[in-house]
Amino acid sequence: MKKSFLSAFLLISSVFTSLAQQIIQFAPATNIDMVIANIFGIQCGSVSNVQVTAATDQIGRFEFGSTIGLNSGLVMSTGAISGGSQPSSAFSSTTFTTPGDADVDAFGASTGGFPSYDACFIEFDFLPTASDTVRFSYILASEEYPEFANTSFTDRFLFLISENGSPYVNVATIPGTTIPVEINTINATVNSQYYLDNSTSLNFVFDGYTVPLEAKFFAQAGGSYHVKLVIADVSDSAFDSAIFLDEQNAYSNLSGALTVNGQPASGTLEIFNFIGDTLLAQPIQTAAVSNGTYNVDSLETGMYHIRFTPDPATFPGVAPLYYTNGDTWSTASVIGIPCFFNSGNINSTTLNPLSGDGVIGGTITIDTNFLHAPTVPFENALIKLMNSANETLAFTYSDVNGSYQFTNVPIGNYTLKIDVPYIPQLTDHQITMAGNQTVLGANFEIMTNGIFAQGDLVLNVEETSNQFVSCYPNPAKNVLNINNALAEEISISIYSLNGRLISTTVNHPGTTQIDISNLASGVYILKSATHHFTQRVVKL
Repeated sequence: MKKSFLSAFLLISSVFTSLAQQIIQFAPATNIDMVIANIFGIQCGSVSNVQVTAATDQIGRFEFGSTIGLNSGLVMSTGAISGGSQPSSAFSSTTFTTPGDADVDAFGASTGGFPSYDACFIEFDFLPTASDTVRFSYILASEEYPEFANTSFTDRFLFLISENGSPYVNVATIPGTTIPVEINTINATVNSQYYLDNSTSLNFVFDGYTVPLEAKFFAQAGGSYHVKLVIADVSDSAFDSAIFLDEQNAYSNLSGALTVNGQPASGTLEIFNFIGDTLLAQPIQTAAVSNGTYNVDSLETGMYHIRFTPDPATFPGVAPLYYTNGDTWSTASVIGIPCFFNSGNINSTTLNPLSGDGVIGGTITIDTNFLHAPTVPFENALIKLMNSANETLAFTYSDVNGSYQFTNVPIGNYTLKIDVPYIPQLTDHQITMAGNQTVLGANFEIMTNGIFAQGDLVLNVEETSNQFVSCYPNPAKNVLNINNALAEEISISIYSLNGRLISTTVNHPGTTQIDISNLASGVYILKSATHHFTQRVVKL
């Protein structure tokens, strides 16, 4: 059984990892400053005053861009970036009814008096610390291709530079010329050496795009530069176009200090790609932490989440957490490499042991319809018990059967955070612990679009004693003794914390032994429905 679950998990992981390597992926850019800085590479600290003018979903981040000749970086569109990874047979046309841009109108190679629409632009200042030619790789992609090339619908991209307050100069031009890059200046008949037809792509929605082109300008140390990146529809707002601007392709190290309660930490760092797989994201790199320090070697330019798991033997009761102090990836700050402006330090603290009498348990499963098994258990999900103030009180992991449990839970109101990187948790169980109770069935299912609470809590069990029935020892390892002081047989059932019936025995008057050696360690429920007897038993 364990092998079959493991095989299913590995198969799912390999399938989605393979997909991630082949399909360009898009995500909202939650930190445009960091994305822009990464594009400038080693001079990233020279970028400031980033201003964005765009509708929701016009600007984002792309990864796995090898299919179009780029790595990762910024994507700006006249439409919605979220549909970019559809097949080219799909159609991308979003109208935001937002204004065009005067610079797009003024710099066009063939404006013909046609106005622009749905402009998307970013402006920022660049104060170089070293004199250098700054280079950028980009492509223009569009649904206007191929049928609307050389018409009035010539969507346009500009990379504008103003040096020391001088008028803008456009550096996004046809190589060797001053002609701007737009639909009418690169297509199947004009400058066709820079054009790629994309009518049969399975993972890129635009019907045509340019080869990677280069924009560059010489930046003089001590100078002041203002940059404007803008793309807009021309003549109408239909048929989306997008610009893909590559990050500097470099490798950097990330180092810092970690402490637990002020003491040098030991444990493991997991580095997750910011976009990651669409399901079952795996860390792209792990690094050991010893003596309070770490060093992650050769991280490619990009954006990441980093999770620290303290060594449980050295630091028991210390929950995993993200940089910086995020309970899950969704609440943690993203780290940009090489433009990581913030301290790389993390400080963890020991959680106080729970001191109540309650138990909360359930299972984590994952939807795997393509394996012809609707759900299978999900192992090693991180589950955090949160109080009404959204503070972490305890944590645990799901086992090979997908089961988990929290014991010694005090009276209070609780929710659970399920941390599976890049799969958002969309619904939850609201759990009230009123006393000496066992709350079962706090189950969750991982779907491709999120994590969902499954069904209602199936049991809310409070221990009930019967003066004629008892069990011992508790905790027990191999054998559980049922003492029946009644003059009649009683039926005793054993349930797991997710409400699954494990076994039922008939107990004659006197003492009956139940073999529990084959049960996994954990908490179980003994119950006699007919004799008002319910008790939690801990299996060692």
